[in-house]
Amino acid sequence: MTKKKIGLAAAFIIIISINFLPIPVGLNAAGRNTLGLLLTALILWITEPIPIGITSLLVLVLQPVLKVATLKNSITGFASPVIFFVIATFGISYAITKYPLAKRILLIILKYTGSNIKYILLAVMFSTMIISSVMSNVPATAVFMGIVFGLLGNVGSIEARKSIGKIFMIAIPFAGMIGGMMTPAGSSLNILALDILKQNTGITISFIQWMVIGIPVALILLPVTWWVLLKIYKPSEMKKEEIDRFFKNTDIPARMQTGEKKVLVIISAMIILWVLSSWIPVFDVTVIAVTGLMVLFLPGVNVLSWNEFSDIVSWDVVLLIGSVISIGVAFMSNGLDTWIFTNVFQLPADINSMALIFALGIFIAALHLPLPIAPAIITVVMLPLISIAPTYGISPAILALPIASFAGCCMLIPLDAVPLLTYSSGYYSMIDMAKSGWIITLIWTVLTAVWVPVSGMILGI
Repeated sequence: MTKKKIGLAAAFIIIISINFLPIPVGLNAAGRNTLGLLLTALILWITEPIPIGITSLLVLVLQPVLKVATLKNSITGFASPVIFFVIATFGISYAITKYPLAKRILLIILKYTGSNIKYILLAVMFSTMIISSVMSNVPATAVFMGIVFGLLGNVGSIEARKSIGKIFMIAIPFAGMIGGMMTPAGSSLNILALDILKQNTGITISFIQWMVIGIPVALILLPVTWWVLLKIYKPSEMKKEEIDRFFKNTDIPARMQTGEKKVLVIISAMIILWVLSSWIPVFDVTVIAVTGLMVLFLPGVNVLSWNEFSDIVSWDVVLLIGSVISIGVAFMSNGLDTWIFTNVFQLPADINSMALIFALGIFIAALHLPLPIAPAIITVVMLPLISIAPTYGISPAILALPIASFAGCCMLIPLDAVPLLTYSSGYYSMIDMAKSGWIITLIWTVLTAVWVPVSGMILGI
């Protein structure tokens, strides 16, 4: 029996039997059914016997059937700002990739690295991180994966190409995931975590506050990751003539063309407004993203067409995030958050924020193996934590960035969409990625656990 058939059968059994199961102590029937619905959704999302988007719709319509929530309440997830931010990022990401802006940034950096493969790798990783800080990790990874394919095409030796390809194809998604933690706009996961925090606690974290917390971790973690990768994989060197041929064959106009300039101006304006949002509340992160998207369509700008935009929006992702938010609301309203921490998670009574964040990093890294769906991880972990954290004297706000960044850190094996992009190239195996991934994940966890509480105290969060 295939994985899909097993998944479908398991999900069917849970849904049919859920009303006949005893109600756990401390829960009501709605809470029991919410837990069953969550398990059903996770099984279907992981095994994919039906498309992810259809499973997401199923989550919505089953809520009133199982008396988890009314239909009106179940669809409230699609009124969340997160949905509109995600939709906007598809257009913004495509605009960046449509023009050679990312390639130009990389080539400017490469002029200073020479033909040393170690510094070329660092340049690619740094460029990926910077681009990923203002756009989704997936398109950022896809852009630099394509650029590196061009670089590898100039390597004459098959063995050297395999050696260089392995380290680059592992490094690019790692750098993309690191960049995603730098700003709230770096990942839809960040916006989701901030939205859950605000909706359930009323606490907000500004754009600047997030940057103060996230950027130092990323700037330390990137060179450390580069060093670890070089120690483990030891890539072959490229010949000077191979590098020169890459520069010569890179199809980038010497001067920026009109479309590229427009994209640069619009993205720069959005970044400035995102920063100003820390002091001017009207400059909401989602409002700026949607406004920036609309500007790309304006007459005289014409960076995007509606047909292009329609083709690149992943409605699977939109529906997934909407349903995750929806089930998260039911999760809180039916008391599952408190119940899970009371009965499943046993935290020491004197745990501090550093120890808690470190434990979270290890737990979420392990959780990625059976549950490689980052939005669902955020919901499963964050909702109980923000309700229980005050009892330990820990601000729920301190947990938002760590949970979002850990959920976006899938470095053990390529199960998440970001590493899956480069894994599909065939340059490395799952074991290859794990050799460095566990070390970098541990370092990421330690850095975050140390810096987040300290920066939180400095910022008064």
